[in-house]
Amino acid sequence: MKVWAYLSPRNSVLSPEGLKYAVSIDDEPPQVVNVTAATGANDTTMNKQWERNTSDNVNRTVTSHTITGSGTHTLKFWMVDPAVVLQKIVVDTGGLRTSYLGPPESRRAGFRSSPTLLGGTKP
Repeated sequence: MKVWAYLSPRNSVLSPEGLKYAVSIDDEPPQVVNVTAATGANDTTMNKQWERNTSDNVNRTVTSHTITGSGTHTLKFWMVDPAVVLQKIVVDTGGLRTSYLGPPESRRAGFRSSPTLLGGTKP
């Protein structure tokens, strides 16, 4: 499966090595993603990507994961650099259709259909 991270477009301000975050599922080792580095890319390619990210106001990155068992799994988003701003996470288990803003939010495991205010009272 693929995990798409929708991030706010940012430049690396703290490290010349890039802007990084990591993703893991269950107990797998975190996969570190360098948001600002493009392996083998020249300045023209990076400029085009930056233009696209800023015009769309999002930088989409992806990691691939193998799930071996059924049941509930835990996705972990790890902060490596504090300047990463996460907008949305999209989990693609197959069949994700292309769309400009991504798919609508899905229900989560343990989701309560009636909201509860702090202190346990209902609105």
